Amino acid sequence: MMRWCHLLVLGLTLACAERPPPPVPRTWPRSQNSGFGTVTSVERVRITQGFQVLRGETQEEVTVHEGLLIKLQGLSPVEFMPRALMPPSLVLGDTFAEMITGPTGSGPTVLLTEAPPPGTEVGLWMTRPWEGPTLRGAEFKNAQTRELGPKGSGVNIQTPSADAPVSSYLSLGVLKEEVRGRRSMNGVHAPELCASINVACGFKDTAFGRIDCGVCPHGQTCTADNTCCTPATCASLGRSCGSVVPDGCGYSLDCGACPVR
Repeated sequence: MMRWCHLLVLGLTLACAERPPPPVPRTWPRSQNSGFGTVTSVERVRITQGFQVLRGETQEEVTVHEGLLIKLQGLSPVEFMPRALMPPSLVLGDTFAEMITGPTGSGPTVLLTEAPPPGTEVGLWMTRPWEGPTLRGAEFKNAQTRELGPKGSGVNIQTPSADAPVSSYLSLGVLKEEVRGRRSMNGVHAPELCASINVACGFKDTAFGRIDCGVCPHGQTCTADNTCCTPATCASLGRSCGSVVPDGCGYSLDCGACPVR
């Protein structure tokens, strides 16, 4: 009997020795995964006229001015093919993101979302196709916990610091046109676009084509760098004659012929 006990103990010892060590625990959410691809850039933007966002937990729509423009490379288009009742939605923290450009398999996916506090880390996650933006309350929090957990699709987004540069746009429409880069203005008067690129007057060549930014108010003139300038006069300069007198706006004054002595 003693011999059999020794053999049993020896067998158990060998079995335990051959068992592989437990896996090393991982930290979640991931910095990237196969579903999301890679976050290539996170930029601060400011939209003067504001844009609406939907906060998932309360289903509250609010207007904000500060946002993040997030670019993702490699987001699978298959994830957004029509399935069930609706495609999935992307959420940053508690706020649903607007997809400015969708996944194509080659170009980046561009998202706009409300800007969290600068210098913080926030989870970007994706709902399941049938959930979409209808989640709220406990259902929203459960989905968020699931997708930012070990088996979810979440990624970490590091928000820019408070002193990071901010790109300003007059409206959401102007931002979309610039990001998509598809609109050719062909000399059309486009005051929103002119304001967003700080062009006050005249014609300007842009990524969208040549745009007409109009004329300056009465008494001002449009300079070569498309700003409105109030020109000097012969009287304000104390000049009573001379034909090539700078007016301070890039042009010359003709103050008449000087008397012959």
